Amino acid sequence: MDTIRKPELELEEELLPEPVRPEAWECCGSDCGDACIQTIYWNDKAKYDEQQKRLKEKLAAQEAAENGADSETVK
Repeated sequence: MDTIRKPELELEEELLPEPVRPEAWECCGSDCGDACIQTIYWNDKAKYDEQQKRLKEKLAAQEAAENGADSETVK
């Protein structure tokens, strides 16, 4: 049983699933533009990475605030 308290992060948005990079054979090579499986992947990956970055920053700020509050109660 894990007894370490893990902070809970209130999400204001739905978590994006991590996109799966398409295999080379999945691209038809027809320069499909926005409909290209590679373009869709890289757009989804950028959105996913940005969301992960925001969530990590929010979690770090929350942990810092909690640690600051904990250290003040110890004094």
